Amino acid sequence: MNNKMKKWLTVIGCLAICAVLVVLIGQQFKSPKPVDNPHPPQSSDVSNVTVDPKVPQNTEKEKDVTIAPSDTTQPTSTDNGAVSSGTEQTIQGDVSKPEYTEEQLQDPTQKPNGEKVTEPPTAVDHDKVEQPKETPKSESQPQGGETKDGKIYVPGFGWIGDIGDGQGTTVDGDGDINKRVGIMD
Repeated sequence: MNNKMKKWLTVIGCLAICAVLVVLIGQQFKSPKPVDNPHPPQSSDVSNVTVDPKVPQNTEKEKDVTIAPSDTTQPTSTDNGAVSSGTEQTIQGDVSKPEYTEEQLQDPTQKPNGEKVTEPPTAVDHDKVEQPKETPKSESQPQGGETKDGKIYVPGFGWIGDIGDGQGTTVDGDGDINKRVGIMD
């Protein structure tokens, strides 16, 4: 046998094994057939039941049972509109949205719910609002760039060690981004 024949036999053998595995896995997903359970044997005998109306059915005397009425003199508590009085329950009614008249909505001296407004709102032209030139300085907090005891204040980071100017070198670059520049240890 040459190598080409061995290769083809190996491929055909692997395909046969794959086909067998697919069939075996597919059988796992089948649902089992329902099995008919045998019915219990039925008798064809019919029995007649008769009741003699002259014979009393209950020979014991029934006891008199009295149930005391529930006490309704206790106050019922309400919880967000739900009333509970013992076993009786009611559901809270729908919330009603207050309706305001057009006059209440247009009156600038009071809110629609009747609350008085101390000063009527004034319209502001947003194009004419002046922005402050500098941010107000706080005496208790240092400003960015201040130095003290060899440290510099950076807003958001606080006082950090002043390491001086950064270091930079110029390298020869011909535009190749994959070219190695410098030595990294």
